[in-house]
Amino acid sequence: AGAIAAMVAGGDTTITEAYVIAGSPMPVTPCGGCRQKLAEFGDPDMTVLLANLTGVQAEWRLADLLPATFGKDHLRSGG
Repeated sequence: AGAIAAMVAGGDTTITEAYVIAGSPMPVTPCGGCRQKLAEFGDPDMTVLLANLTGVQAEWRLADLLPATFGKDHLRSGG
């Protein structure tokens, strides 16, 4: 969430890829709040890479991590 806030504060509004690294036995997916933030600034087909400190990796599409999401298309006016 902090990295996304810094990105927006710096003037960028699009996330093209995310990489989550955790010191855990298996890769950790982003929490629900971070998934929502990724959906607001990313694309459903965006790659979310996961890894732990021993090199175990996984790869997800954002749409698979957060199905039926509320995204930026919901905020566009219909006019």
